[in-house]
Amino acid sequence: MWGGAGSGVHYDVMEVYHLPTGAWDQKPTTGTPPPGTRGYSSVAIGKDIYYFGGYSGGYQNDLHCFNVNSFKWRELSPSPDHHPMMKYYCGMVSAHFGGEDYLILIGGSGSYSINTPKQPDAQYSASGRCNEIHYYRISSDQWISPVVTGDRPPPISNFTLTPVTNSTAVMFGGLTDNGVSNKLYMISFTKTSVDILEVPNPGGLVRWPKGRYAHSSVLITTSLGPHLLVVGGSITYDVWLMDINKRKWKKLINLPVNVTKRYWHSLSVWSVTPTTNWIIEFGGGTSCNDTAVFELSKYM
Repeated sequence: MWGGAGSGVHYDVMEVYHLPTGAWDQKPTTGTPPPGTRGYSSVAIGKDIYYFGGYSGGYQNDLHCFNVNSFKWRELSPSPDHHPMMKYYCGMVSAHFGGEDYLILIGGSGSYSINTPKQPDAQYSASGRCNEIHYYRISSDQWISPVVTGDRPPPISNFTLTPVTNSTAVMFGGLTDNGVSNKLYMISFTKTSVDILEVPNPGGLVRWPKGRYAHSSVLITTSLGPHLLVVGGSITYDVWLMDINKRKWKKLINLPVNVTKRYWHSLSVWSVTPTTNWIIEFGGGTSCNDTAVFELSKYM
């Protein structure tokens, strides 16, 4: 774990959590860490963790790579052509097609007045939010603007973007200029295009989470197929599990308050066995610095 806002946070070390003992270690790093220390986006590909954007004295659009074997930072220097705006609270996932790895960025918030040129067909709101969609091709160190079809979200930030397969992801919640969102999108990626499907909320007696932002989500793989776990967020403080194939939500109850009452927190999953998933949660806007670990099957 790295970065974040709070007293006593050191940006030249990586925080390492040992699940068997519940102990944290601080390990020094080399190289130059990202300038955006909070609100950044990150994703792991193999032994590398990629970090984009964030905020620290200003919005950023830098791209850095951290190797977990060498504990060394490396700043990437893609061409400025087609680059994303300086922003934070965007979504980022990895994708793999055509034998190559890509990073995919969606949305976020910044100051559009200092970001030129704008991405064709993207929208930029007066509050600084955007609905940009960018690819970063790792092999060529290059930003790409894909063709976008379907139900493109409005300018949005503070949502979750969770990978399902090497070429699909699910997007939920967030903040728009119209307020808090509880919309759900299924997104498919190809080498040159993005197709987005908004899943309609049927309303009525059908269970559906309330709008939220600053929540966290992870993919849970079970014998019944992939599920999306959504934890916390402002100002909901609850937990939901969605069957991705059936598009059916279930509210999980009786979880401890130190699990549910968080926002802007980190969330990870460790698949201990095919039927046992440990959920690891840390920090958040409630100024929590404890680590909550719970076994998901007890609450399903």
